[in-house]
Amino acid sequence: MQETWYTMSMRESIAVRPVYKTSYKISLSGVITSLCLLLMFLTGVFTPLGMALPLYAGLLVYVVLDELGVKWAVLTYAAVSILSFFITPNKDSSVYFAVFFGSYPILKFIFEGIHGKIFQIAAKILAFNIIIITAVTVTIYIFDINNLFEDFDFLGNYVIPILWIIANIFFLLYDYTLGAILESYLKWFKPTFLKNK
Repeated sequence: MQETWYTMSMRESIAVRPVYKTSYKISLSGVITSLCLLLMFLTGVFTPLGMALPLYAGLLVYVVLDELGVKWAVLTYAAVSILSFFITPNKDSSVYFAVFFGSYPILKFIFEGIHGKIFQIAAKILAFNIIIITAVTVTIYIFDINNLFEDFDFLGNYVIPILWIIANIFFLLYDYTLGAILESYLKWFKPTFLKNK
C-alpha cells in the first residue's frame, strides 16, 4: 500500500526544505503559537466552538510541522498545551487540544510513514484508544469525576462499549477529513498563497 498523497508530498517538501536560521524558526513557531493561543482564548467567548477551535489550532501546528519539521511542531504543541491552561477560560478546550487535537496532526504524519495502509490504520486506532483510555482514567481517578457517563444512563450496561464504538467511528471520520484538509493545504493553499515564500 502507498502513502497518502499529502504525506508523500510533505516528505518530498522536507527533502528540499531550505535550512532556515534559528531566528526564523523561533519567529514562525512563535507566531503560530500566538495564533493557537488566540483560538484557544476564543473558546471562552464562543463556547459552542469549544471543540472546533482546538481542532483549528491543531491544524496550525501542522503548518509548523510542514515548514520546520517534527521537533519544532512538538515544541509548538507543548507550548500551546501548557500556556492554554493559563489563558483559556474554557479548560475543557485546553484538555481537548493537549490530549488530542494538538498532537494528532504530528502523530498522523509519523504513522503514515509506516509501510502498509493496514498497519498505518492500526497504529492510529491504537494510539487513539490509548489516548481515550488515559483521558477517562485520569478524569475518573485523579479528578474524582465518577459521573462521567451519567448522561448516557439510558444505554444501560452497554454504555461503555457503545460509546467506544461511536468514538472510534468519529475518529476514523476525523482522520479522513483531516487528511483531505492537509492535502488541500499542500496541493492548493501553499502553492497558491505561499509560492513566493
